[in-house]
Amino acid sequence: MKQSYEDAISPVVGVMLMLVVVIIIAAIVSGFAGGLMGTGNGNAPTLAMDVKVVNTGSFAGSGFFATVTGVSEPIQTQDLRIVTSWTAANGVTPISGGNTTQPGTGNINVLFDPAVTLTGYYVAPFGSGPGVGNGTETLGGIDTLRDFSAPGQQFGNYSLMAGTTLSAMPCGAKDGDSLGGTGTKATEGYGVDKRFTYSSGGPWLDATSSVLGLHWENLRIGDTVTIKVIHVPTGKVIFNRDVMVTEG
Repeated sequence: MKQSYEDAISPVVGVMLMLVVVIIIAAIVSGFAGGLMGTGNGNAPTLAMDVKVVNTGSFAGSGFFATVTGVSEPIQTQDLRIVTSWTAANGVTPISGGNTTQPGTGNINVLFDPAVTLTGYYVAPFGSGPGVGNGTETLGGIDTLRDFSAPGQQFGNYSLMAGTTLSAMPCGAKDGDSLGGTGTKATEGYGVDKRFTYSSGGPWLDATSSVLGLHWENLRIGDTVTIKVIHVPTGKVIFNRDVMVTEG
């Protein structure tokens, strides 16, 4: 009788052990899958901006400009990537372009003067206003005469808040005579007017070309630039807009 009792118990224990093993494996797989999902699907912040892409025909006034109009919380630019893409269909020759801006990675070699090669740390688009620096770097707007050399103004070092402005102006924008084409820096650069194309020594990577990509000067009024802002920690696109190019 004893042998019969032990034979009856053994299958029950075996089944229970199998159930325990299955439950443990299921818990491990569930936790692993949950971890993977959490990596790219967390709660991303929200971002609203007014964005302009301008080609006036010369350096002055041209470039990429964005003003933050609302956020769900301050957003560190070190957590963001800016992706642009476009097709210039309204110029003489259709051409496509765009670029990806990474935070904290120097992405330009000239600023306002094509004759001066940068060796410092410059990462466009540059920030100004709320969320930038300690107040000494707060401009309250875009100042074309500023060198944008302050560390807090480099993309990746400031936060986006309501009122924060991002800017990326072309090389030569500092030249007061650039509109007339008589200034020393206006003899080469970007613009609708071919007097303002880089003539030699390039490619120069200035702030505008770092954000919009090389050959952005081919953009004309009526062309559109797709601008996406990606929140890297969640992998989510928090801003996506087609922006029409203007001439002012």
